[in-house]
Amino acid sequence: MIGKRLYVIMILIGISVAHLSAQQREETFTIAGTGADGTDKLVLQYDSSGFPSVFFQDIFTPVCLDNVCKPVRIKLFWDLLGNYIQYEVPLDEPLTKLDHQEFTPADYEKLQQILANDESLLKQLKMEELMDSTTQRLSDSVDAVTGATKNTVKGEVIEGALYTCYTLWHLVHGQVVDEIHQVMQTKLDEQMLHRFLKSTNFHYVHFALDEVMDKQGMVQKGFLPDVLAVLESNHIFAARRVAQEINLRYFTAGSEQEKLWVIFTRSAYSQQVVLLRRMTGLTLDTRLVEEIANYLPKLNQALFKQGVSLLAHQENLSPPIQEKLMAYLKSTDQQKAQVVYQAMNGKNQLTDTAKKQLNAYRKQQNQL
Repeated sequence: MIGKRLYVIMILIGISVAHLSAQQREETFTIAGTGADGTDKLVLQYDSSGFPSVFFQDIFTPVCLDNVCKPVRIKLFWDLLGNYIQYEVPLDEPLTKLDHQEFTPADYEKLQQILANDESLLKQLKMEELMDSTTQRLSDSVDAVTGATKNTVKGEVIEGALYTCYTLWHLVHGQVVDEIHQVMQTKLDEQMLHRFLKSTNFHYVHFALDEVMDKQGMVQKGFLPDVLAVLESNHIFAARRVAQEINLRYFTAGSEQEKLWVIFTRSAYSQQVVLLRRMTGLTLDTRLVEEIANYLPKLNQALFKQGVSLLAHQENLSPPIQEKLMAYLKSTDQQKAQVVYQAMNGKNQLTDTAKKQLNAYRKQQNQL
């Protein structure tokens, strides 16, 4: 527990200091680690509603190559899937660089960025590969061996705190992540999946989608409302994923199609592209066909082309809808006129009037 000790706290989006520091129920697990007995303690903290919230570890470890330096005390936090969140450092034991220089606010901020980067170059290197061995000398600071940092990693570390950055990065992204996964396998249930789908943490949303939606886009019983909520959420990539993968059989009824169209009108452009493409696989309700036809003037050229294609894929277009589309053949916007002609020319079950208008447009274009 944090107790009365004051901490320098680095915050990442979506997690508040009060939430992390509150005295909540905790569950402790013994895992392989750097302790004297080869183990460490991993703590799962629960929120005020009794739901698992975050994992953390209190770390006390040397961060240099030869173990002659002062160790670091730090608290590391992960979300429930093992994604790093933030760290905390006691105010009375600040992090230091070469020759006892304390971290500046900018250093603490950069350390947060370093630890949050799970694809850092530090992942690929061994500790002894970080320095130019011809320039090394001993120092009595935390990073006890000094020398020229290799150019390949200079941008990945804090100057004067090379080993600190390296050691902490590997603690954050090391074996503890697998340990968290193992713990969470015992905690995962339907209630947690429902909460994940409603979360602001995009890692949780994608994880839950993997669990409740199969390769055919069929959604596990009881989760469809949550998945549809993701479709119209601000999680842009998760929403697009649902749009691309969800099975179209959920949208055969007119009321379901209407909801899908409302989502379209509220979505970002990239999402609209996906939704229009998927909707071409549906037999649309006649009321929705009319809505889409009336909405065409609001679309840009790319979406207009998709919208017309969507309508052209419908087997039976009523005469009024055909008339709305044929009106574009006389438009001053030649691109839209061409789009309508290409989509509707040769389509079955056109009215005689529509066929004449298409023929007239074709003759006009041949004379140009």
